[in-house]
Amino acid sequence: MTIRNAMTDALCWTPLAPIIRYSRKRIINRRTSEDYDVRRIRELLNKIMSAHGDMLS
Repeated sequence: MTIRNAMTDALCWTPLAPIIRYSRKRIINRRTSEDYDVRRIRELLNKIMSAHGDMLS
């Protein structure tokens, strides 16, 4: 656990909790959309490689 995580965990028990919650949700949503994009690009490249692998080598 990093110091930053420990500090945000501690701040969750203070009046700053709504701000910390909003920040964590924003980080999770950003990571989720990035992971989805990476997964879709990987699938697309795999389809291209399987269909046109002979032309790429």
